Amino acid sequence: MTCHTASLGRHEVRLLLWLHEQCGRQADVPVPTGGFGRQKNMPALGVAALIEALQERGLVRVHEDGERPPPDAELTTAGLAQAEQLVADLENPDAVRRYTENALIMWAYEENRSGRRPRLKEFFIAEQSSFHGQVLGQGVVEGSAAYLRQARLLTLDGDAITARVELTDRGRTCATSGGGDVSAYVAHEPAPAGLTIGSVTGNVNVLYGTIETFNQETGLSLDPEQIRQLIQADRDLEDRPGGPPPSPEARTLAARIREQLATAPNSVAAQALLQTIGPALTRVLGG
Repeated sequence: MTCHTASLGRHEVRLLLWLHEQCGRQADVPVPTGGFGRQKNMPALGVAALIEALQERGLVRVHEDGERPPPDAELTTAGLAQAEQLVADLENPDAVRRYTENALIMWAYEENRSGRRPRLKEFFIAEQSSFHGQVLGQGVVEGSAAYLRQARLLTLDGDAITARVELTDRGRTCATSGGGDVSAYVAHEPAPAGLTIGSVTGNVNVLYGTIETFNQETGLSLDPEQIRQLIQADRDLEDRPGGPPPSPEARTLAARIREQLATAPNSVAAQALLQTIGPALTRVLGG
């Protein structure tokens, strides 16, 4: 998205795309703009104001013929290029997805900052719900919200479009210091793997601290970063047999994890996790 697009309002974008269609995707072709006003139920002076805004950005050229507004207008070379980029974005699922993710983050940030936990469906009445002048579909909004939840940027309390939305700490950081650019933020700050021990309702499959089957009645939560550091310390020992012993920091970390496991509810999940990382704890602690 260029700087021109970033500064355009949704009605200005709609007019630019309408001109692009009316002129046959060519520059320097005058188009009567009254049709746009009738199509959008917009007064002539409102259309004239949009044209003036586009002219100031060098995207259209106005034909002043002394008639009542709105005047005829044509795309400049820059305007044609901008319109072509807008069309390409609208036809690019990745561009739509990226916009939707960023828009959801910034919308939720503003809503949460005002003390609200809005439902996801309220997004559709927000200014951010329009991408290049076109309202986003429910499917892409729900899909983007699910991805943001998976990336631990927001929580969804409820089902699909009726869920209440709230940013996590990571989400607020993305919206502020991350500039609301989800892709860039996740690339530099990937979400840690989850680790939750609860009362198991089905089979348990544990692999280095990832429990795939559990219910939501949390009995114990461990910091995923702690588990990652423990695993790395254990792998370092395996990679350097006969080398230096674990660092004091690694031993302290292992002791804390063992203490937390010792106080965990005596559940199948706790036992499975202990069996999985127990050998690593023993090796790092030296017995």
